[in-house]
Amino acid sequence: MRTWLSSLALAAAVAGYPLGAALAQSSAPVYCGTVTCFQFRVAAQGKDPDARASSAMDTINKYLGGSVGKVTTRPAGQNVEILLNNEKVALVTAADAAAEKQKSAAALAAKWSKVLATAFNQTKAQP
Repeated sequence: MRTWLSSLALAAAVAGYPLGAALAQSSAPVYCGTVTCFQFRVAAQGKDPDARASSAMDTINKYLGGSVGKVTTRPAGQNVEILLNNEKVALVTAADAAAEKQKSAAALAAKWSKVLATAFNQTKAQP
């Protein structure tokens, strides 16, 4: 289905519709264990929502089940990075904030990082 949606987005761009608007119709969830932490609804840095989610989950999965999982945020120009153990999980943009009806990338990053931290803490290895 995601391939179909990506094809739809490409067709919309060729037809003259904004690519971002076409991609906003799809969403790609980011999981930590069984918890959906957030969803990407727009493209960023040349990656569609699916590629962004896949990259985020690759980073999360490196640490999943471990005993250490510190979630932080860091400004990146107009955007905000969400980090897990100082490794980038996601770049939160103004377009992400608009898609989620948040005031700013910083506000959305705070919300998403809180959910990620809670979900990650639930998966930590127990002593």
